[in-house]
Amino acid sequence: MKEVAKRIGKALEEGVRKYEFKPLELEVGTVQSINEDIVLISGISKAKYYEVVNFEDGSKGIVIDLDQNTVGAFLLEKRGKIKVGISVYRTGKVASIPVSEEVIGRMINPLGEPLDGKPPYKALKSYPVEREAPSLFKRDFVREQLYTGIKVIDTMFPIGKGQRELILGDPSTGKTSIAVDTILNQKDKNVICIYVAIGQRKQSILDVYSIFEKHGALSYSVIVAASSEDTPGLQFLAPYSATAIAEYFLDRGKDVLIVYDDLTKHAFAYQSLSLLLKRPPGREAFPGDIFYIHSRLLERACKIKNGGSITALPIVETQAGRIEAYIPTNLISITDGQIYLDINLFNANQRPAVDVGKSVSRIGGKTQIPALKEVVEFLRLYYAQFLELEIFTKLGVKVFGEGEKILERGKRLRELLKQPRFKHYQVEEQVVIFFLLNEGFFDGVNEKEVNKVADAIIEKIKEREPLILNEIKKTKVLTENLKRKIRNFVEVYYENYNKAD
Repeated sequence: MKEVAKRIGKALEEGVRKYEFKPLELEVGTVQSINEDIVLISGISKAKYYEVVNFEDGSKGIVIDLDQNTVGAFLLEKRGKIKVGISVYRTGKVASIPVSEEVIGRMINPLGEPLDGKPPYKALKSYPVEREAPSLFKRDFVREQLYTGIKVIDTMFPIGKGQRELILGDPSTGKTSIAVDTILNQKDKNVICIYVAIGQRKQSILDVYSIFEKHGALSYSVIVAASSEDTPGLQFLAPYSATAIAEYFLDRGKDVLIVYDDLTKHAFAYQSLSLLLKRPPGREAFPGDIFYIHSRLLERACKIKNGGSITALPIVETQAGRIEAYIPTNLISITDGQIYLDINLFNANQRPAVDVGKSVSRIGGKTQIPALKEVVEFLRLYYAQFLELEIFTKLGVKVFGEGEKILERGKRLRELLKQPRFKHYQVEEQVVIFFLLNEGFFDGVNEKEVNKVADAIIEKIKEREPLILNEIKKTKVLTENLKRKIRNFVEVYYENYNKAD
């Protein structure tokens, strides 16, 4: 017994020696001033950027300004009992959000707290809301297309996985509709979707949640929401928290689509914080580093070598079509292309109201499959020629021959580019539709009936010759044999269609 006790005592003594005891350093500051949601603190000079600080009354804040004598922090909730003179405690922890697979299907705030009335999700780890974008050597080329299911975008302005494509336009032109439809089209495509609502009305956020629930999109989506009722600090934090969640899935080799709705309101939130911190305003009263704030955020969207991708769809609101305003021009220069929605096209019932002349995808064209690229290669140029000719005809000029052919086919192309919400076209269906347009099969169809006839042909092919669509999907090539099969099928369809009439 004595021997056992002796051995235990020796083991305990050795164990204690391994530990080094030091006094706990706790840096405590004092609130010097309060200005709306910004608190200036003295006495915590070693605080880090984006560090979480705890106030004596239980409130939390995040450091956003480091001065020589004071530290500025924004509050994460509405101002409570915070007053000048109370203590502030450093945590030493940079702001982070809890992440795990269980976050899928949830609506949360930028702190990871549930907003859907369900219990908190179980987190495996925490990801910092702000971190360096992947280096150049870790990135890969954007090679694979992310399909929106929207014909005008997938054909003329394709988006690649890992690309950043800006959606901009005046209020109520369908910006959110395009983003939401793109998310709905990712069903069964192994893409995790994150929708970030920044400064939106609570009802608008609930409408998006209801759409996701109705169409089964919650099974692969996350909603991160900071409404207009939340503090500017929480609105500012929202896109960073959402991107941290996206990076969690990126690190696990998954493809992620993230929608920032919208970065105009995010810029206004940062503007409010900066003015409260008495930073000098720049162009349009925005702080001088607003470009850096947005570029650093969007640089985190990428395609990783032998891994996943983050595709970003930032949304920006313009006023009276002024795309030359400060925030829109900033984001146009940061992103890899833009989809511009025109209010006049929207009012003329051309929906989606994509302005073909002002929209572009700088790298997406390389991601299109050969079959789609073949049938839409000159589509944008053809459409531009049609619009130019149409202007002349409105002035009373008559066109003949090739010009008349371009005009008539252009009218049918414009109709084909119209598309109702929640109706998605898979890539193989788009290949068939635009092949038939190029072949002239819609030339004899009334322009107002083109979409109806195209949809009917696709449905008949699905019903009677599904191998046509399956082969395009599998091989990604439109062979001569497939072209012949499509021509023969449509010719028979038209014969039966005319007999029925």
